[in-house]
Amino acid sequence: MSVNTILEFKDLSFSYKKNSNLVLDGFSMQISQGEVVAVLGPNGTGKTTMLMLALGWLSADSGQVELESRPLEQFSRCELGQKVSLVPQFEPTFFDFSLLDFALLGRAPYLGNFSMPKEEDIEIAFQALKKVGMEDKADRSVMNISGGEHQLVLLARALTQQTELLLLDEPTSHLDIKNKSRLIAILKELVTEGKTIVFTNHEPDVAAMISDSVIMVKNGRVIHSGKVDEIMTGANLTEVYDTRIEAGELSSRKVFLWD
Repeated sequence: MSVNTILEFKDLSFSYKKNSNLVLDGFSMQISQGEVVAVLGPNGTGKTTMLMLALGWLSADSGQVELESRPLEQFSRCELGQKVSLVPQFEPTFFDFSLLDFALLGRAPYLGNFSMPKEEDIEIAFQALKKVGMEDKADRSVMNISGGEHQLVLLARALTQQTELLLLDEPTSHLDIKNKSRLIAILKELVTEGKTIVFTNHEPDVAAMISDSVIMVKNGRVIHSGKVDEIMTGANLTEVYDTRIEAGELSSRKVFLWD
C-alpha cells in the first residue's frame, strides 16, 4: 500500500446469501488521499455494496478492506463515524426534524450515550448547512423540502461528521440541472479543503467533470482504473455498459454520446 492510500479493497468477494451469486468477485482498488474518484458501472454491478463494505456496514466473504493501512474491523463504530461519512442515494425521512437538527445527527460519533449537542456541535451543523446553501432554511422541516434540497441536506449531515473521507452513492441521479451544478461546485470546493471523495455514478459526463481518477466496474470486478484522461474513452465505456458510446470534447470538456 502506498503511503497516501486512504482506502483499499484487497481481493474482496461478497454475496448477500450463502452459496448465491457473488455481488463483488475479486474486487480490488485503491483510493489515494485527497483524490476525487468516480466509480462507474451499470446498475446492479456492486457499486453500492462496495460503499457499504467501506463503511463496515457489511462484512466481506473473503478479502479485506483497509482504512489508513488498518483492517476495517480494528476500528470501533465511533472511530469509523469520525473517519468516513456517507451521502446515500436516497433516505426516507420518518421524523419531523428541522434541517439543523437533521444535520446535527452527523455529530453522533462525537457524543457519548445520552449526551446533548453543545454549542460547538450546533455551529458545526449550521456551517455545514451554509456550505450547501441551506442555512436560510435551517428551521424548516426536513419533511417539507424538495428532493434536490433533501440531497443537499444529506450532504450537510455528512459534512457535520467532519470526516476526511466522503462517500456518495449516485449523488446526482435525482437532481435537476441547477442542483446538479450546485452539488458539483460544492464537491470541487471540498477537494480544495483536503477531502477525499469517492462517488458511484452512471453519468460519464459528471465523472469527467470532477474526478481525478475513474474506476470502471462490471459484474462485481474492476475492469479499468486510472486517470480520467486515460480511462474515460468511448471503447472502455462501451465495454462497461454494453452500449456503443463515443467520447468527444466541447469547450474543453469531455462529452459522451450513446446510441
